[in-house]
Amino acid sequence: MKIGTDFSGIGSPESALKRLGLDIDEVFACEIDKFARASFNELHNPTTMYEDITTRNHSEVPQLDLYVAGFPCQSFSSAGKRGGFEDTRGTLFFNVAEFIKENQPKCFVLENVKGLLSHDNGRTYQTITDVLTNGGGTLNGQIGLDSIYNGLGYHVYAQVLNSKDYGIPQNRERIFLVGFKEFREFRYPKKMELKLRLKDLLQDNTESKYFLSDKTINRLSTAVRCNGFTDKEKKNISNCIVSGYYRTPTDGEYIEVDSKYYLSDKMTEGFTLSRNNNTDIVGDLNKGGERGVVYSEDCSIMSCLTATDYKQPKQVLVNTNGVKIDKRIRRLTPLECWRLQGYTDEQFNKAQKVNSDTQLYKQAGNSITVDVMVELFKKIYDI
Repeated sequence: MKIGTDFSGIGSPESALKRLGLDIDEVFACEIDKFARASFNELHNPTTMYEDITTRNHSEVPQLDLYVAGFPCQSFSSAGKRGGFEDTRGTLFFNVAEFIKENQPKCFVLENVKGLLSHDNGRTYQTITDVLTNGGGTLNGQIGLDSIYNGLGYHVYAQVLNSKDYGIPQNRERIFLVGFKEFREFRYPKKMELKLRLKDLLQDNTESKYFLSDKTINRLSTAVRCNGFTDKEKKNISNCIVSGYYRTPTDGEYIEVDSKYYLSDKMTEGFTLSRNNNTDIVGDLNKGGERGVVYSEDCSIMSCLTATDYKQPKQVLVNTNGVKIDKRIRRLTPLECWRLQGYTDEQFNKAQKVNSDTQLYKQAGNSITVDVMVELFKKIYDI
């Protein structure tokens, strides 16, 4: 199977195909970030590694059986509205579409954030699907109005998939567009029962550098339930961050916290709050903006990893040492982030040899979850 990938990152599609035991010919990969390229080259063996899709000569690439691209979401020019490729010029999707037009792969998979559906009031998604399907193609099995005559004419299926529905305890929603050159019926993989929990992916022993400093921890206050508390008790509660909680300012009086400081229902799913510190803690740093979360044994799902978590991690964890909490708050380690994207420890160890923690965090946040790709390829190739 001849495969090529753009915006290749650390090679999620290649990892998924290898896990399935498929015989693949890695015709090319393309990644502009030199650090991600270093990790990719440790994990995979592309015949050619391109650095920039915008400068590649598409005609030199042999026809692919499978093309995968996780392109960035960009607004199209409002001056366009002429239809087809003209409406996408200046965006990286234009380069993706140009490659598909030139290469005519038998199948492609395009991945993007869920927000693509509403981006630019839905115009971005509409234009993309028009370009991919018009000219003889279909969208989700339905023939379009064919208002764009210079489209690619592929038969495209689109659906949002969440990593937590395919074996990985991470709440990560992404839209996947699967396109076929020849018409065929296609169904996305069914949701699976999540058996793996977040705690199953955590390291037993972690280096001290991943723990927050005492100074930072001293700025972390415990959130406790205010429901049923007296006004006097509420005044003693500081920096609470869940709806119905109050924050005590320096003058000792309490005020209701703006909703922007609340933890979402998704973030609090799977754990409880405690007033006496004997079980679970939810806290917020006074000034740093980082959210401190201590997970209980029942917690199962991680909120979505992002490429910027290496600068300001959304999640910090605590070593519980059984039942007793010693407030040793720490960040997720790079290895844990890679595990939360479906990569093996062996793969991580190879990438760690050529990259810093900062880059490893970023690469995990940018990647497609491998397990989602595995289930998707099972349906594409009837495995």
